[in-house]
Amino acid sequence: MSMNGIALDKASLIALVLETFNLGVFTVMFGATLRVIHMKRIGRNPWLLPTLCLLWLLSIVHWIIDVVRAMDAFIDSPDGALVYYANVSNPLQAAKTAVYVTLTLTGDFFVIYRCYIVWNRSWFIVALPCLLWLATGVVGYATTAAFLRTREGGIFLMALVPWVTSFICMTLSTNVVCTILIAYRILRARMEIHKSTSGNSLIYSALIIFLESAATYSSALVALVTVYLLSSNAQFIVLDMTAPLIGITFCMIILRIATADRNETALSNPTESINFCLTTVNVSRLVDVSGDSGESQSEYYGAESFGGIGSHGKVTEYHDAESVPSSVV
Repeated sequence: MSMNGIALDKASLIALVLETFNLGVFTVMFGATLRVIHMKRIGRNPWLLPTLCLLWLLSIVHWIIDVVRAMDAFIDSPDGALVYYANVSNPLQAAKTAVYVTLTLTGDFFVIYRCYIVWNRSWFIVALPCLLWLATGVVGYATTAAFLRTREGGIFLMALVPWVTSFICMTLSTNVVCTILIAYRILRARMEIHKSTSGNSLIYSALIIFLESAATYSSALVALVTVYLLSSNAQFIVLDMTAPLIGITFCMIILRIATADRNETALSNPTESINFCLTTVNVSRLVDVSGDSGESQSEYYGAESFGGIGSHGKVTEYHDAESVPSSVV
């Protein structure tokens, strides 16, 4: 029994149930996101669709491993589920950890890519997140190897604690740093816009959506490292729930921005709301046109694009043909 009274076998079973539920949510959102990418034509970003599919496939593999482990623990294990789950050197445990590390790295990669695009493809800005990403991978796979070498003791063995906590803290740091950088860039671009335009409101909506999604995942990581440091078996529950949550937050941004764009279109032009097409709010080179004569024009150079959001023929024009819808979604 752990300090919070949750037995290891019970925690693992609860974790599987909740992971199954989250995976179901992710699968539904995965299908909806594929439809948005296809129907709204925001798939020109070469990384968007592969990342989405990889996140879903890795989540499926992670869940399958957990199902197999549950069958082995509760049906086939002669020593019982408690002893089975306590054995971190089990190859399936190592495989599960490796899949989770890969899943985390995939999600973090796209967060860094968003930051890279928003900061106009500046490698200097993403240098720290890239180093954190590489360190996360090294520590994550080293933790997997450490599990295989552990012959006695469970997940809370003192020799494993530095590896596990370092992995969680580094992926959390990567997300927090990138979120702050993206938020600052978008807010700065928005404050430079003198007039309240539809593009301005959509940029703000996209920023709120992105921050909410980032906060959801970051909160899960904070909860994970907290329960782990408390040596609570509840960490297995949080860990398995977090696996599909990476994909859920990824889809959430795309779907909510698509919905925000549709609502903006419906309010401004109800007759075209059904045929609305997802476009791009370009924060890199935003030209504000105040009238037909074009007397008042201002250019704002910020992020190359905050893709996947936009409007139809509003007051604001968006330039840079290379700007990719959903490039930072």
